[in-house]
Amino acid sequence: MLKRTGLGTILLASIFMWSCIKKQMPEDASVWNKVAVNLSKLDEDGLAGPANGKVAVNYEFCIPASDKHWKSVQKIDSTAQKMAGSPGRIGCEKQSWLIVGSTHQPNHKRVLYDLASLDYVVRIQETFWE
Repeated sequence: MLKRTGLGTILLASIFMWSCIKKQMPEDASVWNKVAVNLSKLDEDGLAGPANGKVAVNYEFCIPASDKHWKSVQKIDSTAQKMAGSPGRIGCEKQSWLIVGSTHQPNHKRVLYDLASLDYVVRIQETFWE
């Protein structure tokens, strides 16, 4: 039996913390089929282009027009902007909201994956501003 020494306490705390670690589900590769953004052109900061002219890449997708869905998106993507009333190039329907986000954020690939994992997000595509 372990005595309540410094080492014993550390060992027990370590076992407890290890058992509480949330197990991450394996990534579903089919989710990436919903993402039409060329991720290979992005650096680790989510920027594309030559070293002296890097820019963020914007993307867009549609969500059902409800605050519940909008709040879920905001929890995943801190760059998300709601463009209610605009169909965007992606063609959001009247009962949907256009959402625009940016790759220039921490963990941009995980953000895109998590957004695409939402059952109500059908497609995420790159935004081209005119």
